[in-house]
Amino acid sequence: MSSATLDGNWDLEASDDALRVVVEEVHICDLRNEFNEGGDDQPPTNHWVVCLQTSLKSSIMLDMAPGYGEDGLRGKVLVTSLDRAFTDETLRHFTYTPERSNEVTEVLSIIQAKGRQTYTFSPEWEGCRYWISVVMEDLEGEGILKDAARNALDKLSMYWVCPEGQEPREMRKGTFA
Repeated sequence: MSSATLDGNWDLEASDDALRVVVEEVHICDLRNEFNEGGDDQPPTNHWVVCLQTSLKSSIMLDMAPGYGEDGLRGKVLVTSLDRAFTDETLRHFTYTPERSNEVTEVLSIIQAKGRQTYTFSPEWEGCRYWISVVMEDLEGEGILKDAARNALDKLSMYWVCPEGQEPREMRKGTFA
């Protein structure tokens, strides 16, 4: 797979060479909600991303982000090359070691083959946690990860308070086209 084979639901900020590197670790990262605020009378939540670590000093970040379509609820997968294991906006990260060697391109191929790049967020503009939970299930189903999906779901089902603490948080689900 190369950037040329990805459909219009991807926003690539990484070179084809960066995508042909082996994934050493998979991190799911909750991003800092510095003031622990929610929006539109909603409780606070964290935005989450997946970082596919390819070396001690590099990773590819997958961020299912809303803001597209007429109502802004259609998501795109933002694929960004980082010069660190995970984004510096991370409050906490949870790490999963692949069971077998695979390149970033294989992860992207799985996401696209299963239609996970065509995603619409909930009316409350939530859904990144659900999207990641489904992608983790897919990676486990394909033999890339082992015993990761349930653990990830447990982490994703929490609101991670800044600077520390956690509390259960309903996981609102978007929909796949």
